[in-house]
Amino acid sequence: MQRLRVAFLWHFHQPDYRRGKIALLPWVRLHATKDYAELPAIHREFPSLRVTYNVSPILVEQLEEYAAGQLSDEHAVVASLPEHHCAAQPEHVIGWGFIGHAPRMIEPFDRYRALWEDAQSGKWKTWSEHQWLDLQVWMRLAWLGTTTREIRSIAKLLEKGSSFTADDRAVTIAIERELLSSLMVRLRGLAAAGLADISCSPYYHPILPLLCDTDIVATSDPDIERLEPRFAWPEDALEQLRRARAYIEQQVGISPRGIWPSEGSISDAALAAIARSGAEWTASDQALLERSIELPCTSWLYQPFVWESSSGQRLTVFFRDHALSDAIGFVYSSWDAHSAVRDFLERLDAIRTRILDEQGAAFLDRAVVTVILDGENCWEYYESNGAPFLRALYGALTSDERFETVLLGECARRALDSADTPVLRHIAPGSWIGGSFRIWIGDEEDRSAWSLLRQARHAFEEQKHSLTDFQRGDAYRHILAAEGSDWFWWFGPEHRAAFRSVFDELFREHLRMAWTAMGMDAPAELTQPIMSSESASSPWGAMHPATAPTRSRHGG
Repeated sequence: MQRLRVAFLWHFHQPDYRRGKIALLPWVRLHATKDYAELPAIHREFPSLRVTYNVSPILVEQLEEYAAGQLSDEHAVVASLPEHHCAAQPEHVIGWGFIGHAPRMIEPFDRYRALWEDAQSGKWKTWSEHQWLDLQVWMRLAWLGTTTREIRSIAKLLEKGSSFTADDRAVTIAIERELLSSLMVRLRGLAAAGLADISCSPYYHPILPLLCDTDIVATSDPDIERLEPRFAWPEDALEQLRRARAYIEQQVGISPRGIWPSEGSISDAALAAIARSGAEWTASDQALLERSIELPCTSWLYQPFVWESSSGQRLTVFFRDHALSDAIGFVYSSWDAHSAVRDFLERLDAIRTRILDEQGAAFLDRAVVTVILDGENCWEYYESNGAPFLRALYGALTSDERFETVLLGECARRALDSADTPVLRHIAPGSWIGGSFRIWIGDEEDRSAWSLLRQARHAFEEQKHSLTDFQRGDAYRHILAAEGSDWFWWFGPEHRAAFRSVFDELFREHLRMAWTAMGMDAPAELTQPIMSSESASSPWGAMHPATAPTRSRHGG
């Protein structure tokens, strides 16, 4: 029986939270111990499984600093204090003590739930040192993946549940340090065994089409007010890509052939930059393929395409199945694992049947169903951090004769060499979120931030030849960091969270440091928040699936 090929890509990313040696938010460390360690560990249980892992360099850079003891965060500091110090700053400790999705990460654990109830009722005011120490240990235990919880030393702590000692706290700190230092080692091992591809995103996770020219919104989002004057630095897009590929090669020993563009954002100019960087393949959402060409039939989606520029640049492009990807990201977390896997396989079988009906069996030789989603944000909403679902899914896919998992890099090389691969000479610009760039440039706050970025970038271009090598490198690094998508994600009305103002602060800080490196006074506007005080302090959080806001993003 001819098998339908299925390609998974898990995207690992967190923005740059650093201010000196402290990360203002703890999500790099916490997602590393809970999610980035978990997915490769479960993968190892299935020796015929093939998966692509995409990493953002700015995430890896922070992980390396954590592993080397050069970076910490307030959550880690609080969870490591001598327990008698907690009573001296109780509200601060309580504030950090219960972050995460309570139904899956607090309520299933009797002791942690009891401490949480005390925190809500005010009973913490009578806590002894023993209760503070229990909270500290649970602050780390709750952010461990299922495979780590199965390690004997951690399993013993979970069984104990309470009355922890300082030695128990030291065990959680030690396992955390081990996990933080092992991520790239785990991925490197999977790649060396032929079980994984490692791809990367542009270094600071920018929206490449907007770096190339913000006027692209006239095509993608014609109702959005355009930035005047526009931001157009395609050379920065290329620099973000080249730095990313070089850094990941340095860390992993493998030159990444694939690029997952931040937020699946592409345009012809962005694809040209990706091709110029030396990459062989990239990917985005099916919505952009459907806007680019008239599909002969619905199953036409399930194959690689080759984008070809007028100058002869060539790049394999995959388009993810939107519904399948979002089913994992936003639907199956409320299902039992076996029902979810059964539904996923039924959807795959329906795709296979459609291909056979519309294209014939020969099409299966090049067909591939691409499933791409964030590798961290959904799992805290699943039972046991998604481990039962992933084990059931991977087990089913590797034992079912109808399907096989494949690496995107393998499919890309075959597509480039095949005369049967359809060619795209133009791609509709957009992202994997509604095919739009609206989130990053659609609001007045977004455009204010872009204007400040453009002003710094223009000054750098005028001054760079008069700067020393150190000044030039430092200023440009901060400008590239300010180009990251995450700052713009939080500007505007779409997303709210209690910590939202941190992104405003860090964005403006990067620009101030760029001006300082150039030996120039920063504009006065950089001393004032871009976000309105009302929007910056709103207490609710939101994250988009590709269709609608439901969850916190980069926020646990």
